[in-house]
Amino acid sequence: MRFKSKIKNIYFRIKRRIFPRLFTSDDMCKYLQENNIKVGKETKFFDASTTCIDAGRPCLLEIGEYCKITAGVIILTHDYSRSVLRRVYGEILGEAKKTIIGNNVFIGMNSIILMGTQIGNNVIIGAGSVVSGIVRDNVVIAGNPARIVRTLEEHYEVRKKRTLQEGIQYAKTFYEYNKRIPTIKEMDPFFPLFLERNIDVVNENNLTIRLSGDNYEEIVHDFLNTKPLFDGYEEFIKYCGLPI
Repeated sequence: MRFKSKIKNIYFRIKRRIFPRLFTSDDMCKYLQENNIKVGKETKFFDASTTCIDAGRPCLLEIGEYCKITAGVIILTHDYSRSVLRRVYGEILGEAKKTIIGNNVFIGMNSIILMGTQIGNNVIIGAGSVVSGIVRDNVVIAGNPARIVRTLEEHYEVRKKRTLQEGIQYAKTFYEYNKRIPTIKEMDPFFPLFLERNIDVVNENNLTIRLSGDNYEEIVHDFLNTKPLFDGYEEFIKYCGLPI
């Protein structure tokens, strides 16, 4: 390792240990890249100080683009359980498998990605999962050991229905708690249900359309090319059964 890289590695390790709240997603990406680990563009570590990346074998780890890696995630490139076998059978056995995380993968909190796991593109991994083997594209997995829960298309349909249900429930709960109708801003991120497709209106209401680990231009393009379920916020509030 070059001297400059060594200094950077020491800096990142000290920052992570002494000032964990200041250890950012960008710091994690730079640290991994300094260790020659491939990390794709716009990949985000949402709590970098609690994420454990096995960087001892950099050639055996690849992380794709637009991945979202949450708190407490562990990603491994080795398995030292061979030490047990050595003590019993007196023989040193090696292990080496490449761990690959594809593009646009969400890894839920406290999940463990075991050595040699190959995760495809567009995969959602539920919190607390233990993942091994080959995970195909476009699926939702969860559990220990992780198994396919549904396809990504099925999950999309489920979430589409629940977005309306949960938006209504949130508006009602907000009203009961605060004794007033929520503002459009306070209904963020449910605004696609009722807001006109106009980026100026989005900005006027200070709504969150810049999503971490995503492409702003693509978000705007997709938003403008969909249609709201309701003809304005007032219609949505009436549908929720709340007074105007």
